[in-house]
Amino acid sequence: MTLDQIMKLDGIDNYYIWWYGVGVNNIGEYFDENGFVSNELDVRRGALIGDCVILVLDGIDGQRSKYMFAVRLTEKIDSTHFKWQKAKISLDKYSGRMVFKCKRKFSFYNSSDCGSDFVVESITPPETDRTVEQFRDYDSVELTFVQLKEVIERRYIDYYEHLSCVKAVYMIIDGNTGKQYVGSAYEKKESLWARWSVYAETCHGNNQKLIELYNAKGPEYFDQFKFIILQIFPKKASDKEIIEAESR
Repeated sequence: MTLDQIMKLDGIDNYYIWWYGVGVNNIGEYFDENGFVSNELDVRRGALIGDCVILVLDGIDGQRSKYMFAVRLTEKIDSTHFKWQKAKISLDKYSGRMVFKCKRKFSFYNSSDCGSDFVVESITPPETDRTVEQFRDYDSVELTFVQLKEVIERRYIDYYEHLSCVKAVYMIIDGNTGKQYVGSAYEKKESLWARWSVYAETCHGNNQKLIELYNAKGPEYFDQFKFIILQIFPKKASDKEIIEAESR
């Protein structure tokens, strides 16, 4: 299903799509999780006051983004600054959960003519009983094994979008003994997310020493494990570079 089809079901024809993120336009400059940081927007294109609905999307990568909420511009302050207010539309029930994949590369400004280029890729379930804090930054990641399983099994989009786009060196801490294991993730697809998904599924991640521990102690033993990130690398980094960092 396309974004244009969804908007037509809502009876909305007059809309624009603003695609924040991906290192170009930072959504955090204007909006937080509640939708409000400043009542002024700095925009240069697609700024129409009145009935026009503006869909705010948060970029995940060069072609994927998630719907956050909609706004209407209410007053022009100067040539590029406008006051705004939130607009209620049917898509709001999927806020932060509906991911669109665009046929084209990232572009901040998109008119309604582009609505058919945005195709629904996935819808994550509501996080009403979520126990894991929202992703803040890589240095703050410290997940127990139970939390890691929750993140992976429920495919929390905030963690997915950050862990799937980097290679990394990570540490696992055995809370039962204090022993530490250093590993690396350099999978070409989904990278660190893919590597940690194997731990969530198997406990041992196919590591021989951890397999021996699993066979001796059982799966409950791993509930005391913690996962932290030591260093991140861009996906273009070579496997050799990641392995050398792991060795250090």
